[in-house]
Amino acid sequence: MVKRYFAAFAAVALAIAAGAALALVPRLDTLAQPPALGVEKDPFPEAPPAVREEEADPAPQDQTGYLLGEYNGRVSVLSPATREPEMIFDIFVRTLPDPDQQLLREGIRVETYEELTRLIEDYIS
Repeated sequence: MVKRYFAAFAAVALAIAAGAALALVPRLDTLAQPPALGVEKDPFPEAPPAVREEEADPAPQDQTGYLLGEYNGRVSVLSPATREPEMIFDIFVRTLPDPDQQLLREGIRVETYEELTRLIEDYIS
């Protein structure tokens, strides 16, 4: 009986020692990368060259606010600059009345987040 207790104690002690040894061994992915030798990235990278006036977009679009529109047949919040979706809702445009469908296809520009949420709530209900 004493031998069983001694064997159980030895097994527990061995498991604790193995866990402690593994905790102290550095991870392999940190060994694969040599440490940086005091070289830091420049926090202020070189600014891009200035755009000449004739290369500038003659009529830049207003990129502030929000654009509520249609993307792949669903009501979406689009980026005002690129018309790429930022949020897509499970509301199909074809289920809305015709005037709303036309407005969404053209894009509804809103200035505030509150106005945007009010419009989305109108389309959801």
